[in-house]
Amino acid sequence: MQAEFDVERPSYQQLNEETPKSTCLYYQDDPITLYNQFIRLYNQDINQVNGIKLEEMKPSKAVQFVHNYLRNLIGSFVLFIILLIPILNIGFYILIVFASISLNQNYLIFRKNISLVLDPFGNMVENQDICVMMKKNYLMFKLDIKETEGLHFSKNIKEMIKNRSSGAGDNKIEFTIYNQNLKQDYYGFPNHRCSYLVWGLSSCLIIVAEFVFLIILIKLVGQE
Repeated sequence: MQAEFDVERPSYQQLNEETPKSTCLYYQDDPITLYNQFIRLYNQDINQVNGIKLEEMKPSKAVQFVHNYLRNLIGSFVLFIILLIPILNIGFYILIVFASISLNQNYLIFRKNISLVLDPFGNMVENQDICVMMKKNYLMFKLDIKETEGLHFSKNIKEMIKNRSSGAGDNKIEFTIYNQNLKQDYYGFPNHRCSYLVWGLSSCLIIVAEFVFLIILIKLVGQE
């Protein structure tokens, strides 16, 4: 079956040969970037539910930078070590605070979008196998109507896809296939607020403990 693929634009989480090395620090899979990537996909005409467009979140350099460390266990361990170093940990604490503020501000946009469209995946097709084969979280297809007969989809999904025909005589149908990772990028955004809150509270307690220890040490030295 011949098919024309219109693959998504390069995402922030995927580097290519043309990506300047100086900007690689901010090409990460942080929660805001991934959320906005999905919103841009949803806002394509073929994916909108009832013609409703959703709002993108405001990007945050603080979130992108801190997420470098929180995205895996090794990075989290490095961040924990840094938080134990006096003075330096204050800078990272400030970054975490700014990142947390940004996440909470963008959470309002998340709630607004959910209230507008409960299921923004309604006009898309979930297929893990195709996404794994193409090594993508989503793909946009443009096929002839007759080519849809060879797709291994349920009858209802095939009917939904066929109803996409514009009737303009070109017999072309466009639709989007996605996997669970993309769904997590959208619905999983609130979970990141919790992790940043935990790190913010932990780092605050560490800094307070260090100051208390410093004050006690100064008093002991003064008594001598």
